[in-house]
Amino acid sequence: MPSEQTWDRDGLPAWSYRSTSMFELEKDRVFLNHWHVVGHVNDLKEPGDWLSFDLVGERAMVIRGKDGVIRAFHNTCRHRGSRLVEGEQGHCRGAVMCPFHSWVFSLEGELKSASQAEKFPPLDSQTWGLQALELETWRGFLFLRFESGPQPSIARMMERHEKELSDYPLETLQPTDGIYSSPVVPVNWKAMVDVDNECYHCPSAHPGLTDLYGRSYEEGPWLDGTHRIRGPFNEKPSRYELNKGYRDLVSQHPEPFHNIPKAWLYIGLFPVSVLVFYPESAGFYRSIPLDVETSVMTGATYSYEGESDSMRLARQQSTEIDGEVMLEDKHVCELHYQATASKYWDKGLLGDSEKALREHHDMLRNLIPELNGTVAD
Repeated sequence: MPSEQTWDRDGLPAWSYRSTSMFELEKDRVFLNHWHVVGHVNDLKEPGDWLSFDLVGERAMVIRGKDGVIRAFHNTCRHRGSRLVEGEQGHCRGAVMCPFHSWVFSLEGELKSASQAEKFPPLDSQTWGLQALELETWRGFLFLRFESGPQPSIARMMERHEKELSDYPLETLQPTDGIYSSPVVPVNWKAMVDVDNECYHCPSAHPGLTDLYGRSYEEGPWLDGTHRIRGPFNEKPSRYELNKGYRDLVSQHPEPFHNIPKAWLYIGLFPVSVLVFYPESAGFYRSIPLDVETSVMTGATYSYEGESDSMRLARQQSTEIDGEVMLEDKHVCELHYQATASKYWDKGLLGDSEKALREHHDMLRNLIPELNGTVAD
């Protein structure tokens, strides 16, 4: 029978996926003033360990100081704006030195010295120190934003998920392969995030994933800036050898990991971050725009401290399953995105299984009322 639910089923207008004017509005109203997951405290075990994070033209670094405190700064020298650290993560021995003119900053962000300092007026170490960014830690995960915005603290946003996540040993997660990055995807970032906000496409696009947890996935609404999707493992025998082997390994988990549910759990945080919780590992990923028509997915996977051999093998197999899903999502994102260039397609029609997608779109509409009109480039 047709759905009797009456709600606005319009997706975002097609032009908004290709508009450079819209992308400029998104930079200030969506990206720079909202939280983004950047790593875990155990990525930064020693003083001088750092992570970097680039977003819509801005650059951040997160570094552990000699005092043990983790801080976030603009990854920008105060002298001429050079990038200070290069790459996804690394280590600074004792201080941060600019590769351009050798200005030196302490691991806590103060200016220590400027080369040929006699050619400058007096430089106060605090005034000319690195510019700090907001940084919050939630159960070991690190989040930053470039400026204050409408979202509350991460602790407040994650409060409704605390009970469900109580059996996951997140504070002691251990890095595995560092920060990964997908190949560049030739789509607007919203097309990548759209696919994360519904599993209506899963039976068609992800046969292996559907085999893993059947059609019993649970999808909740967007509330307080977060969105929950959970896929309990299918009780039926698997038709895929990779899934069968993975589920067998998960069943061998030793104590105390038996308490972790046999399910894949995803918690999305507006606008583009997703926390991932599996029986054998946890992690995150982010859909990052490079420009209006290209994006990339970056993230990391962490093992549970004290993992057994079976857990390590299970983690490797879940990573392989995830890799297949990522390629499948890339394909359908590209197929969908092609329509946004057509003058004969203006917006999508959303079904009852895509209400969370509509809610994500509505959050964007609230931040950018121009989405309700027309933007001409």
